Amino acid sequence: MYSALGNLQLVRAAAQTNYSFSDYKALICVFLYGGNDAFNMVVPTDNAHYASYGTVRPKIALAQNTLLALKAPASGAGSPGDGGSYGFHPAMTDLQALFNQAASPVAIVANVGTLVRPVTKAQYQNSSTALPPQLFSHNDQQAYWQSSPPSNTPTTGWGGRICDLLASANNSPLPMLNSLSGEDAFLRGETGNNYIMNAGDAAVIESPDSWDTDPNNLQSAFDALRASGTQANALERTYAARMNHSIDTATQINATINATGMPTFETFFPNISGGDLDRQLCTVAKLIWAANNNIAGYTGQKRQVFFVSTAGFDTHDHQLSAQPALFGLLSKSLAGFYRALNSTGLAAKATAFTASDFGRTLSCNDDGTDHGWGSHHLVVGGAVKGGGFYGDNAAASGTAAMPSLALSDSNPNDAGYGQIIPTTSVDQYSATLASWFGLNASDLDLLFPNLANFSVRKLGFL
Repeated sequence: MYSALGNLQLVRAAAQTNYSFSDYKALICVFLYGGNDAFNMVVPTDNAHYASYGTVRPKIALAQNTLLALKAPASGAGSPGDGGSYGFHPAMTDLQALFNQAASPVAIVANVGTLVRPVTKAQYQNSSTALPPQLFSHNDQQAYWQSSPPSNTPTTGWGGRICDLLASANNSPLPMLNSLSGEDAFLRGETGNNYIMNAGDAAVIESPDSWDTDPNNLQSAFDALRASGTQANALERTYAARMNHSIDTATQINATINATGMPTFETFFPNISGGDLDRQLCTVAKLIWAANNNIAGYTGQKRQVFFVSTAGFDTHDHQLSAQPALFGLLSKSLAGFYRALNSTGLAAKATAFTASDFGRTLSCNDDGTDHGWGSHHLVVGGAVKGGGFYGDNAAASGTAAMPSLALSDSNPNDAGYGQIIPTTSVDQYSATLASWFGLNASDLDLLFPNLANFSVRKLGFL
């Protein structure tokens, strides 16, 4: 009932809200399916913290001298908060270069995870506070990350809910939200007109036997079903309208991607021939450029949301051999996306952010890791206050942004088995992004029903 009431509030708010923007902004969710082990993505480089890391991960610890040093502040704003220094995985040279440059466009958000409200170790172990449903389950935690629901029965995703609320901002029949990697909870809205396409183009619907010139073939029947103004039945009219809109949208998107004058963004994505994430982000860059350059037919877009993904992060074994390719692709793709847009002066208009099922355990399972909870995430874009670490330092555990890497009863971050309790919620992370996107404070509470449970509403990385 609570979930249904929340959705009704969103529908009412969408009907009453009249957002209008003079600028353009795009949000890009980069989902890492499988549960990313960020404790091997962002690793301590100072001797004291590295010793703790090496002790709990004897078979999968990266060599200290191979880590790519990050020039984050040692203390104060943007620092890890624990007095340590950190580096990226050795395969992440592209993102390291961007993180360390002046006016950095790369931020690290520390120890993020699904939370209903702040949780201490004692509360978790005593089951004395509300927890997200089905912790450590792939499907359930993917849905929770993408929906941030008030219950364990999400019907909408926060990407779809944003588009419901901001629909009035776009003076265009084209969809506000585009997925280049299939359908998932993030895309679902109550009223939004969202669109699923391929990584490199839009699929065009064709009937069987569309090649046949016989007037009695299936193409003729298909064309008759969707012919404008000929349907007497409401269901037939709805079918025709949806089908025609899909065909028109695919035609427009493909014409836009191949438009004369489109920059050769492919040069920024070295893995585009074999890396699906590269192809997805290259296509997103093209659509963002088109929306900002009045490409014929692709106009009126002031706000756009994109969903892309890559997989392979469920590293129960062979983690050391799997991660170089995973992190190398992620680093090159995100850096390529930023550089592609920066080459045309559009980098500040787009913010890409990572999300994943969950983190992984600090402890290792022989040569891999098991399902965890909290994890670190990356935010990339010209509007990002980069070159530093962010998180909720006022979390219930009272610890710094970066969690302790010690496996002991005295570690307030360790829920047991090396599963790290998040100190920053998905709601806080997502609300920071949504606020930059233009959502007002009251609508943030509609988007993220649990946000009111946290004292820090915006994390400051934008």
